[in-house]
Amino acid sequence: MKKSKIFLTAISALAAGMVLTATAGSAWAYFTTNTSASGSYTLSLGNETRIVETYSEHTKHLVVTNEGTAPVYVRARAFSGSLYGLAYTGEGWQAGADGYYYYNAAVPGITTAEDGTVTKSQTTQLDVLITFPEEAEEGDECNVVVIYESIPVQYDSDGNPLAPQAADWSGKVLTGRTEGGNDR
Repeated sequence: MKKSKIFLTAISALAAGMVLTATAGSAWAYFTTNTSASGSYTLSLGNETRIVETYSEHTKHLVVTNEGTAPVYVRARAFSGSLYGLAYTGEGWQAGADGYYYYNAAVPGITTAEDGTVTKSQTTQLDVLITFPEEAEEGDECNVVVIYESIPVQYDSDGNPLAPQAADWSGKVLTGRTEGGNDR
């Protein structure tokens, strides 16, 4: 009698477990597909620029295109291992004290002609010549990483545009929240 009671209890528990398991999927689907939220969280990521890099004869060739509507300033810098020297050349580019090369003019935003033709503005080419050490052999590899940044054109208190190197490049991404996660 005792064995049959244990057996029936085990069967009942197994049946209850199977019923719960069979309905868990639809319950889980309800909780994952039906949600609600309130409030907002603004994220402003900035300008729409794109860099195109090509490589030939131990040189990286860089051109930055402004695909946004507002004019921007552009700067670029290359990094490599300590074994490789880097030399920059390019019309319209100037070395900054911080290691970046600044494009000397604002890059205008896109324009649309009366016939609907869209024109994107871009920088002139910046070349980064990579100097390999004397002991380098054919087929040796190096890794040169290019970082570029763009910011909207900035103006002084009289409304005159600042030079690209005089602009404040330390701006932060505005997210609509302050430290600690509280809304502004």
